[in-house]
Amino acid sequence: MMNTSHTCGEEAEHSATGASAVVVIGSGFAGAVAADQLVRAGIPVVMLERGPWRDTVPVRSMGIVERTPFPRGRAMWRGTLRSLHHRWLGRNGLLLNPRGLLEMFVDRRLSTVCSASVGGGSHIYSAVFRYPQVERFWDGVCDGVTDASMSLHYENVLRRFEAVPPAADLGIPNTAAERFGPAGPVQGPTTSPPTWLGFLFPEQVGRPHKRVTADGIERWEMDYHDPDSHGFLGAPSGAKTTVDFLYLAPLLGKGLDVRDLCEATRLVANAPGSPARYRIDYRDHRTGERHALQADEVILAAGAMNTLRLLLVSRDVDHTLDGMPQLGKRLGGNGDYFAYWDYNEPGRDLSVGLPFHGGFQLKDERYPQILTGGGWPAAHRYPLPGFIRERITRGAFTSSIGVDAMDGTVSIRDGRLCIDFNPDNSPIYAEIRATFRRMSEVTGTPILAPRNPITVHALGGACLGADSAHGVVGPEGEIFGHPGLFIADGAVFPRTPGGPPTLAIAGWAEHVGSKFARRLISGSSALRPAVTPG
Repeated sequence: MMNTSHTCGEEAEHSATGASAVVVIGSGFAGAVAADQLVRAGIPVVMLERGPWRDTVPVRSMGIVERTPFPRGRAMWRGTLRSLHHRWLGRNGLLLNPRGLLEMFVDRRLSTVCSASVGGGSHIYSAVFRYPQVERFWDGVCDGVTDASMSLHYENVLRRFEAVPPAADLGIPNTAAERFGPAGPVQGPTTSPPTWLGFLFPEQVGRPHKRVTADGIERWEMDYHDPDSHGFLGAPSGAKTTVDFLYLAPLLGKGLDVRDLCEATRLVANAPGSPARYRIDYRDHRTGERHALQADEVILAAGAMNTLRLLLVSRDVDHTLDGMPQLGKRLGGNGDYFAYWDYNEPGRDLSVGLPFHGGFQLKDERYPQILTGGGWPAAHRYPLPGFIRERITRGAFTSSIGVDAMDGTVSIRDGRLCIDFNPDNSPIYAEIRATFRRMSEVTGTPILAPRNPITVHALGGACLGADSAHGVVGPEGEIFGHPGLFIADGAVFPRTPGGPPTLAIAGWAEHVGSKFARRLISGSSALRPAVTPG
């Protein structure tokens, strides 16, 4: 394949059908899945992604010339953290390295971690898929979206990922079931929801091979002992399934224009009679130059925190959007709470295996909370003295997910982005902290938890609702009062799912993309192209 990655500022291509190009902001689960629905329907897409293409086996096989490695070795010092946001740092935060992998939003009572790459959060996720664990997750919010209607989209996503349930014959090392025997104080979960894993497992355990997909994409089967690992610092081998090669690669050159290292900074609702309904201002991180696109239709898929930030800046600072009275309200952390477990079992290398070791819980009925965990990824590549690296391999992160009150807010005050969230309003956080303490006591291995929760699943803030008094978007993801402006990511969640949200996000994005594609096709004669102003 030839390199189909474009430099910011080029004009969008148009398909033979004459349909207009839709601008999609973000290339993770939400952006990739929504774009897939559009391009396969013959509708061209210009995708703005603030991060770079990552240097992986699949991306190399795609012919992408400009690639950025995942942080390994000495490059970890500069390549891990992209940007930092805090209310003291203003609306744009502090950009440390535009090619960095992780972004942090830090505030008084809740911190959240995001990612920046073509492929978005699929590079740092644990590749665990579950349905929302909250009953009637979509039901009763507004007409047109139900749990039943979303099930088909979930099934499509699982089929596309070729996700498989965990099983003993996969030979996965360091599972919770292996580590915690029947005689100890810890056991596997008494209840376990259906779970699927998004990895390419070898046909023969311990003998991984390189495979080539029908689209010509190369990737390696899972090697549990790969020192580069498969966790939240990326999977260079391609053994973990990511959306850059699964969803985006087949669309390149066929209607999808991915503009990497291009960060959307503002949305402008144009006056009547303008070339298009919206102008999208963005920054080219290669040159620092500013550019803009004009489009009638825009899909926001930048992840909850960055979708909210973009909308809030546009409405409350630049005053280029209006309305959305519920914007920034009902933010949740998905009950996430992460900690460091100094497990320190002699001879045990917890960095081996998968980033998710399975669930476990105390046998004490007073502590029913299920914990999960996994080893520190690529620990053997950390730029630290050998004895420290060796100790890190015997440690793990541990975490739990539950249902929080989802009563936080995100706002911009005095030009500063502020997260207001009180974990004391959500009993789940006290329950998890108590479980951490008790687990430390009965195992004799300390769990070191931060005072306030850290989440990788900030959700809500632009919730689904029946009207603008009860939400920000309607049943097709369109923002009330802003025709043609859609949200495809977890910012729309009406509730906390109580488990990994990946499947629900991808399912929602397919729902939005499929509904949107049908609408555009039926009215294509009235649509106009997305172009870069001259």
